[in-house]
Amino acid sequence: MNKFLHFIFESEVPDIGERYRKLASGLVILFIVGYSIGFLQLMHLGPYLGPGLGDDVSFQPLLNSLSELHSQAPAMWYALLSLLSFTVLFRVVAMLGGYFLFEREEGQPYPIKWIVVFFLSNTLSALAIPLVLLALGTLFLLSGLSFDIGWHWVEHNVNVANQFVMTHVPTLVDAPAPVAVFSIAVISGFFHYWFHRLGHTQRFLWLLFHRPHHMTPALIQPTTMAVFTALPLFIFLILPYNLLFGACTKLFSSEPLYTEVIIFNCLILIPEIFGHQTALYQIGRRSRLIRWASFFSSNGVYHYMHHSSEPEHCGQNGTVNLVNIGGGPLFIWDIIFGTYCPLSTKTPRAGLSGQPELHLNPLRLTLAGVAQIGSELLRNPSWREKWRILVSSSAYSPPVSTDFAVKHEGRKHTQPTPTVISYRYSFNAGAAPSANVNAELITEQQS
Repeated sequence: MNKFLHFIFESEVPDIGERYRKLASGLVILFIVGYSIGFLQLMHLGPYLGPGLGDDVSFQPLLNSLSELHSQAPAMWYALLSLLSFTVLFRVVAMLGGYFLFEREEGQPYPIKWIVVFFLSNTLSALAIPLVLLALGTLFLLSGLSFDIGWHWVEHNVNVANQFVMTHVPTLVDAPAPVAVFSIAVISGFFHYWFHRLGHTQRFLWLLFHRPHHMTPALIQPTTMAVFTALPLFIFLILPYNLLFGACTKLFSSEPLYTEVIIFNCLILIPEIFGHQTALYQIGRRSRLIRWASFFSSNGVYHYMHHSSEPEHCGQNGTVNLVNIGGGPLFIWDIIFGTYCPLSTKTPRAGLSGQPELHLNPLRLTLAGVAQIGSELLRNPSWREKWRILVSSSAYSPPVSTDFAVKHEGRKHTQPTPTVISYRYSFNAGAAPSANVNAELITEQQS
């Protein structure tokens, strides 16, 4: 049994040759189409709410809104349907461009190995959700309560939050719909900003919840690890998240604003797709329309700066990822709290700080945060250290610690003067080029 566990945790996805490119491209296309259609289930949700963090996550609210609009205002129905169609089509084209233009922008095709590793990691994270719910249901059953409480944990928490908000949160200003949506985005964006920022600065949240989203060394949508499925934390944030953002909504509107929120989400989702596309960074940076739309939505091509692995790109005190955190339109909270960063003329390299070499094992990457926290708690006997492991900043490392995601832990790249550092992707030597791509550090003499 130990040998089997060692094998599945220590082995890595092998090199995958270019002869499998068509198969890999088919997988990417299938994901992109399904992802774009699936996003329609979320269009009615308020700003910054995701699956399980709002009301009904299905196509039904969207269909209901369209049906109601068709009977009351046919012209508006046609306009909204056109906007929805354009948003979905634009996102499909942009995601396809992020993959198929990668070779033109970066010098070689997107590595098939990365597609397999990070796509499987995403899949494992998503599949873990029902396992966590099953475990919760079993715990409730063993405690003498109903299994359904745990199995339907998401629905129960959403209902509790919605009932509390509708009963106890007043509507301060029943504002016109456009003003209400904008106000909700600004106010709720403050909390979104700080939750996201804590996801980087608080080690428990970073390791268990947010670091997987920043692991990918070069971004396309299928290999960008989803935040909301990260293990195991999101399940336990549903109630406070819904209470907080539901309250922000109720303050400015006594009734749901489904149609208005759908329009708002359509507009911000158009530039949003540029935030996770390495090959589209320069296209987005050079397009005035994409830049303006990204700045308005506090996302888009500016969000790609947030994924930079290079401290020189607006790093805060030598760290990365603490820029363009988002939350609220016009980067209002980034500007106020000093984390706004303009676009770099050079495409930043994505990933963890310094692009360390990762263990390319999907299961290991998925469970790396859980394994690290658990290992640290077991191997550090001091109760003071155990407490610090759970509550310290992400910069803290206990006396005994193992990073299960990163190889050569602690290795740092130095930048001697008078040289500058740039990154280049290079293939392993061999007659037939493989897709095993590593980040190779190269120093070039300054001219």
